[in-house]
This record gives sequence, structure tokens and C-alpha cells, in this order.
Amino acid sequence: MANYMVTGKNASGEPVVSVNIAQINQDTPVVQEIDVVNAVRNFLAGTAGIGSVVAQKFEQVTTVI
Repeated sequence: MANYMVTGKNASGEPVVSVNIAQINQDTPVVQEIDVVNAVRNFLAGTAGIGSVVAQKFEQVTTVI
């Protein structure tokens, strides 16, 4: 799974809250990871004082030489 950073910014564009999603534990695949990220984005977007929300995805790439 990739790491996701969801950041809520105020009207001036300054970050006021960020949520890091690094792991989702499920016995069997029930929820897609992007659905969880979108739920957090939507929650922050509906929060007072948040003007915009940005979600970034980070993946580790390993190169073998």
C-alpha cells in the first residue's frame, strides 16, 4: 500500500491539518484504499475553516542493479 497525506488548508492556503494514511487493516479486502482517502478528503472539505484539501500519494520504488 502507498502512503497518503491528506492536507486541509485555510482560505490563505496555509496547512491547518494533515492526516497521514499509511496502513488499512482488513481481514479480507472490503474497502479500496482510495475510498478511504476520498472519505478523509470529503470530511476535511466539509469542516469549518478549511478552504481546500489536497491528497498526495507516496510510493516507495526499489531498483535492483
